[in-house]
Amino acid sequence: MSISAHSPTPNFPNGDPHSLHKPGGDEANNLTSTDYEDGINMLETKEYVRAESIEDRSSFALNPQLAIDPNIFANTSDRPHDRAATLEEIALAIESDLVRVGEAFASAKASPLGNRTNVDDLQVVTNARQPLNRSPQDLSPQRLQEIAAVKTNNYRLALARCDLRIELDPQDPQSYYDRGICYDRLKEYTNALADFDKALELKPQDAVFHHARGRIHQQLGNFSAALSDYELVIQSQPSRASVYNDRAEIYRLQGDFLRAIADCERAINLNPLLVDAYFRRGITYTESGNLDLALVDYELIIAIDPSYIKAYIQRSWIYFRQGNYRQAIQDCESIETINKSCFTAHYLRGVIYERTGFKQLAIVSFAMAIALDPSSISALYYRGAIYYEMGRYPESSADIDRARALQQYNSEKLVDRDETSFYAEGLALYYTDGVDAAMTILRLGFLTATRFSNYSFREYISLRL
Repeated sequence: MSISAHSPTPNFPNGDPHSLHKPGGDEANNLTSTDYEDGINMLETKEYVRAESIEDRSSFALNPQLAIDPNIFANTSDRPHDRAATLEEIALAIESDLVRVGEAFASAKASPLGNRTNVDDLQVVTNARQPLNRSPQDLSPQRLQEIAAVKTNNYRLALARCDLRIELDPQDPQSYYDRGICYDRLKEYTNALADFDKALELKPQDAVFHHARGRIHQQLGNFSAALSDYELVIQSQPSRASVYNDRAEIYRLQGDFLRAIADCERAINLNPLLVDAYFRRGITYTESGNLDLALVDYELIIAIDPSYIKAYIQRSWIYFRQGNYRQAIQDCESIETINKSCFTAHYLRGVIYERTGFKQLAIVSFAMAIALDPSSISALYYRGAIYYEMGRYPESSADIDRARALQQYNSEKLVDRDETSFYAEGLALYYTDGVDAAMTILRLGFLTATRFSNYSFREYISLRL
């Protein structure tokens, strides 16, 4: 027997719901377990149609204590391919015993599967809250809701759960570690460091804690302290690929490209699917001028993970620097299919259109880039220079003046700029302040293009010199 989406509320003899037969303890538990397991299985096998008429809903009729409003299943039959029906089956098991943390946790894990929606996110937190409300001093539900909050990127809620866990057990190192992770996600690195220090005070040899603290030291620029933590991790867990990858980033930032590449290769040998290690090696090759080797790494990443947008971005820059504008544009288009709000895709396409003489298309691309990042000095200078060449002088002055104001306010670092950025500013200066004012900036663009082996663009800049 099944309860349909529109079944009336069951009639209980003498108005007493307890007078209706209900299964004994084991029978009730078996029914609850069946509901839960069927729900999980349907999620995993995507048997959404089967979720419409699952027979195990009859457990509500057999146990009137579970006979809550049958409209809980309303509209399920109208949406046979909606995951909500499956999640309701899991909820059935949870409702029967709110302190069954295992089922609630499994449901919290299941909810975000597939395409995430706001409904799913709410379901995660709701499922986690149920056992917590029944047993507020139980550390397991506390950790359950914390995990659910992290899954929904609600780090403030997760912090509150961690705070309560620490209050209930101030000697638990895991609680300090978990709270440190939340602070890390919120970019509150000083607080994260304090929590990881406390976790290590309570459990000094834990490699996971050392690795997490090393990453915070790295974020804070404490490279020596980060390297010390990473060394301790490597000594105790030499097969931990991610720690080599993290150490490689410090070596790269210090300009020690050989050691950075060696650590990336160690990480890749330990985990051939660790795309971040390929990416870091690709960036290191790029910065050391080995564009062909960098290109190989980005292609490997895309083969492993076609949605890894940073690889497309870097590959499009290499194609641009090699003068392969068609492929660079294609990568920009691929980026947009993954993320339409990627500034780099619009900016680089604007650079290429300007370089190849399609000025109106360049203006459109730079306009989209500026809409995404109104503080982009380079895009403003570029569009201002193009406006000037087209005789649109008021618009040119507005963009160039705005770029200058932003530049003075932000004190932009020369080391963070690429050849296109120097060229755009130099061109704007050339049109507004004359050749002498533009020469220094254009020379910096020339030298940066040489550094990145962008010989075609270097010659383009030299025409202005």
